[in-house]
Amino acid sequence: MFFIAMCFLVFALFLVARVFRGYQAVWLGMTLFAFGCCIVGLVGLVPRFSNYSINGFLGLPLDQPSWAWNYLKRFSLNDFLRFRLWSAIGYIVSVLDFSFSYATEKINEREKWFIGIISVILLLILWIYDPEQLFRLFKYGVTLASYPLARVRMERLLIIMDQLALVTIIFSLGYGLFKIFRLFYTCGIFQKRIQALLVGIGNAVLSFLFVILFATGRSSILNSYTMATTLLPLGKDYPFFDTTILQIVPFGFCVVLTVMLVSIFRYGFLGTWRLGTKDLEKQITVANQAVRMALHSFKNQFLGVQMAMDMAALYLGAAENETDDKVLTQINWAKDACGKALSRLDILQNQAQKLQVNPRWLLLTEIWEEAKQRLSGRLDAVNLVENFLTQNIYVWGDREHLVSVFENLLQNALDAIAEKECFKISPTITVTIGREYEWGFFRIEDNGVGIPKQNLQQIFSPFFTTKPAKNNWGLGLTYCHRVVKIHRGYINLQSRLGIGTTFEVVLRCRKSLNPNSRIFPFRQLNDYKKSS
Repeated sequence: MFFIAMCFLVFALFLVARVFRGYQAVWLGMTLFAFGCCIVGLVGLVPRFSNYSINGFLGLPLDQPSWAWNYLKRFSLNDFLRFRLWSAIGYIVSVLDFSFSYATEKINEREKWFIGIISVILLLILWIYDPEQLFRLFKYGVTLASYPLARVRMERLLIIMDQLALVTIIFSLGYGLFKIFRLFYTCGIFQKRIQALLVGIGNAVLSFLFVILFATGRSSILNSYTMATTLLPLGKDYPFFDTTILQIVPFGFCVVLTVMLVSIFRYGFLGTWRLGTKDLEKQITVANQAVRMALHSFKNQFLGVQMAMDMAALYLGAAENETDDKVLTQINWAKDACGKALSRLDILQNQAQKLQVNPRWLLLTEIWEEAKQRLSGRLDAVNLVENFLTQNIYVWGDREHLVSVFENLLQNALDAIAEKECFKISPTITVTIGREYEWGFFRIEDNGVGIPKQNLQQIFSPFFTTKPAKNNWGLGLTYCHRVVKIHRGYINLQSRLGIGTTFEVVLRCRKSLNPNSRIFPFRQLNDYKKSS
């Protein structure tokens, strides 16, 4: 058990060390730290004040290591009880502060009143349940020994006070969990929803264990009745203590550690995340290597053909008859074809090579406007609807790459609509730019032919395309995936056959980040450049 407590403390310090990721890391780290301190206080309370027995967990007995208990015994009784009380209140405060920093962008007046009232109540709990105050209550109870009715009223008031304090703690923790879980239902970004679910599960497990272990039962910190009547730190039937519930703590720690690590490394919590599956990454790596190897040979052959056409045109000279004119026409056509092929090979080479980024703060709306300008010639016959839900959304990234991603997605939308022209629909593309919490998103929706269900799993795979092969290499969405990955973002896809397709690019934005977190984008992108 002491080992589990130490795991909580070490993991907490790891999170607090990531302070530049934002205040969420600080409060989450403080939550785990306070919970670890609560466990230390509990496992020090049991052998110090009661008889107990337990078979142990996975062969590890509860009364080990002995040096830990010897260290805890150095605390005076009052200091030890204060340590337990302050650790518990620290946990409650940390959970509430974390939930507000995680799920609230701007605290409203009602929430300010709630925070103020809860703060006052928690301060009262610190004062009422302080060992010195409980000792005063004990002495006052002694003076009432000759007045049985007054003594009974006092004891009833103490029981009510313990119950009210317990209700306040449960309500505070429940409200914090409610704010976190509410994101799962209200947020429109898939990764943020799953992240909120995982973070909520981790906090729910900790809060459940907290209430069971530290706020109820014989070892509760809400022990005014017991302390004021017997001066014992445990509940009735002292000195026996049932430690069965302690065996749940290791399982709870495993659950919390798992969901926190998944939310951090898979769904972008605290500014660290990954994108895509390992299989897809391997496919892209292998495909890029193959493309780079083949391109050099192909380009040399096309350049050779182009040079041969130039020499043939030079030898032929001016056209003197109809036959010479036809030959020159064919030569020029071959030269143009070679030029177009070389141009497309250059594009393919750029997409297949290692990405080089020049990051800076960029407005999402400006990136979209530039991408739209590149395809302005194709937009005349399309009903383009633009919804800018939030203005001035800044993301940290490379302008040229992000513009190319938006251009690719717009190109795909236009192609999908073109395939559906025979159905006499009104071709419509809807572009939405907005922000939810720390994520900015670009969403493009078309009413084209849609993507068959069996193709959705392969849509980002290299060389996979449903378009004519002569006009498409099947690397456009693969390139988009790589660019979004290098920016530590997400690209989401929803499609219904015959109805339309929606692509969503989700990027970390500047608002809602710690003002001192400018190191965050620099380190992330520069580290990726080195690893590439």
